[in-house]
Amino acid sequence: MGQAAPTDLSRYVYPLARPIRCPSVTLDVTDYPEGKEWGEAAKGLVQIWFTHVSQLLATDGMDPITRQKRGERFAVPREIKLVIKRNIDPPAYAQGGTITVKGPWITAHPDDLGLIIHEMTHVIQAYPDSDKTPGWLVEGIADYIRWWRYEPELHATKGRTKIDPAKSNYTDAYRTTAVWLAWCTQTYDRRLVPALDKAMRDREDPMPIFARLTGKTADELWKQFVTESAPR
Repeated sequence: MGQAAPTDLSRYVYPLARPIRCPSVTLDVTDYPEGKEWGEAAKGLVQIWFTHVSQLLATDGMDPITRQKRGERFAVPREIKLVIKRNIDPPAYAQGGTITVKGPWITAHPDDLGLIIHEMTHVIQAYPDSDKTPGWLVEGIADYIRWWRYEPELHATKGRTKIDPAKSNYTDAYRTTAVWLAWCTQTYDRRLVPALDKAMRDREDPMPIFARLTGKTADELWKQFVTESAPR
């Protein structure tokens, strides 16, 4: 009797990149001193989780200061600045190595430290400008890191993101994309998110990655996700 073909175990293994040490982190609460306690807690999270998140994405080859890739220069910031402002529109945003947080938001939601993980993920992503980098996927990966890697138990306690198939699509970004990515990862291949991240770092179209690792297009995966996630 012939032996059965060996199972490809690689799809069950989340591929961790080598850790990157966190740059120095500074906190500026000049415009919103009431946010100092929250800011110190957020600063501590960045100092610990920068290294963890660098391992969860495809950051191999990225030097703690700079890296060379295809003749271009990409930089990990020498410093991460956390700035709490009184008057900004979104709860938070990242630009370069600076993460700006809305003070009144954290006062009203002091437990929302997970938003700093989302924004710090953007600092690490730092994808080069390319028309092949879908914004919805960038935001979806950042929320995936937050909700399925940093605080999955909190998301489970509050209830998984409920998808309305009539109004939603995997391109909706944020939690909708994140819950779909988590399902794809758990159902098909745990290498999916790092592979998508690497493609965007390399200015490549990430969409063929879905078919390569799962055997299905993104549209087909969404259709299956909606069918299997529908209430019974």
